[in-house]
Amino acid sequence: MIAQLLVDNGGLFDSWLPYAELRTFTYHFGFHSAVAAFHWIIGASMPRATLWVGQIVNVLAVLALYPLAVRVGKSRWAGFGAMFVAGLLSPMPMFYTNWGRYTQLAGQVILPAAILIAWMVLEARAHDRRLLALAWLAWGGLALTHYRVLIFGICFFAAYFLFEARRARIVETVRQIVWMGVGGGFLFLPWFVHTFGGKITANFARQLTTPADAVSAWTQQYNSIGDLASYLPMTVWLALVLAIGYGLWRREKDFAIFVLWWFFVLLAANPRWLRLPGEGALSNFAVFIAAYIVAGVVLGAMVATFRVSRFTLQVGLLVLLTALGLWGARERVLEVRAEPHALVTRADLRAAEWIRNNTPANARFLVNSFFAYNDSVIVGSDGGWWLPLLARRQTTLPPINYGSEQGVRADYREWINALPR
Repeated sequence: MIAQLLVDNGGLFDSWLPYAELRTFTYHFGFHSAVAAFHWIIGASMPRATLWVGQIVNVLAVLALYPLAVRVGKSRWAGFGAMFVAGLLSPMPMFYTNWGRYTQLAGQVILPAAILIAWMVLEARAHDRRLLALAWLAWGGLALTHYRVLIFGICFFAAYFLFEARRARIVETVRQIVWMGVGGGFLFLPWFVHTFGGKITANFARQLTTPADAVSAWTQQYNSIGDLASYLPMTVWLALVLAIGYGLWRREKDFAIFVLWWFFVLLAANPRWLRLPGEGALSNFAVFIAAYIVAGVVLGAMVATFRVSRFTLQVGLLVLLTALGLWGARERVLEVRAEPHALVTRADLRAAEWIRNNTPANARFLVNSFFAYNDSVIVGSDGGWWLPLLARRQTTLPPINYGSEQGVRADYREWINALPR
């Protein structure tokens, strides 16, 4: 719907009409703008364009690990290893297809590049304006694409500063970080100011300032880590732990900075461990469905440390990796399960077309819904949620953004929730 509104308005917008009765738009829009551009190029319908761009982003999320892994592992084999692990051995990011969680995935396409460029700026011996400008674009783009993934990236600066800020370079390090922050922040500033028109910024500020002992039981439950095997196979988790231990024992500086960065990301999602406020601002779920990044880079870096010189061993290793890759490819394809996850089917598309052709334009439909997020909003359970987009008819269920945007009345969220209650 956001991508369709971008096309309808020729760019950014405030009003969600005619699809929803919302008066502000403050959500991040990187993925949606890519969908709009794809639609403009090939002319596909918006639902189909969204699916296509989702898969493109899914592939790019794996390819994006290559240069960062090469930096950490000091070898091209580290890059290939990272893509092998994330693309074939890990259920993520492939599993994002079932959720349509492509907005976060789009941020995670930019994240490795933003980290790598920042790293290059921080370690450049001379002031490189072109590299700095590239850092501004990467970090400004990341901020516009996904707010939570931006927090992932910011944690890198804390890790780098803690590990690398020697007395001789501390002023230069701080200066470079500030320069990158100012440039990226300047690109993001107009949109950041705009977000105050909705509720996203206020909700985030409230989460950041809630003391650890005042966090609700629901928030603690919602932020629980859950089953680790649902994010990565347990064999990969075990290999990851062993690889981290081995890499730290080897005292590789870049490897240690990378691992420390991801540890800080984990702490950012769990500030209660340190008795700090902010629980819920960054969820463990968002962090662990991105665990393919750390698994790919770390295990890829470990692959680069091994050298096989004998021809017979090289052939045996190639056969083993091929078999493992084919098995992983089969597992990844089987994990795309439309039946339990999809809301709209071909039958729903036919029904939407019938509704569009046989009902008045001002008709309003009562559609199926259920309460979510501690009963704060209602969400759809079938294709009825899509009727405003597919049939151009109003329903009793706006997009989930109504919980963070301004509606046509001051009590819009409560008014929407009252009917299903």
